Amino acid sequence: MAVAAERLQGLQAELESIYGVKAPAPVEAFVIDRQRWGELSRSGAPEELVVVQNGDELEIGLYLEDGLLDRIDAAAPWTSDHLQAHCTVVEGVSHFIYLTHRAVQPRPVSQLELELQAEVDKFATVLLRLWREGHREVSAELRRRLFDAVRYRGSLSEPERDCYTRANRLARLYCRFLEARYVLRNHIDGFLADLRRMYRLGAGEKLSYAACGAFP
Repeated sequence: MAVAAERLQGLQAELESIYGVKAPAPVEAFVIDRQRWGELSRSGAPEELVVVQNGDELEIGLYLEDGLLDRIDAAAPWTSDHLQAHCTVVEGVSHFIYLTHRAVQPRPVSQLELELQAEVDKFATVLLRLWREGHREVSAELRRRLFDAVRYRGSLSEPERDCYTRANRLARLYCRFLEARYVLRNHIDGFLADLRRMYRLGAGEKLSYAACGAFP
């Protein structure tokens, strides 16, 4: 449990550092077990941020499938298994930070916004680690693996599938822009600045920014 909490703390700190934000609480305090998750959801997903609204208050629980946190050792090589586990956990932590950050402001959040941000966060966290190790040249392959070689759960409803598909398409456009504008030029400061700008845009602006391949 201590190792799991440490890894969640590490991912939260990493995302908060990338975006220059601070969530109002530690994500590990909101992790729920499989039994509690089963009482709240029937999605069958390996990760899910469950949100229940009671009036003006939000009740949040993050479910992570057993074993996921054991597979995201930051020092491990980027095997397919490690990448998959990392991206699954990042999705949950990303949802938690983005939702709670918006709730404090307060600003409304759509499901599409959450999914788009999580897709971008997967790309950003992996690429930044590789970049700092001198391997930014793998950006195009990472983008292909995250946004082209994807499969969706068969249990998704049509609206859910549409949301995930749109988020994937928008994230692909935005990350391709980041790659061309910053990664290929080895401009990590510009990369981070653009990510932070994108993070703070309102819902409509955010989707338009990504859809246009990040207009000038």
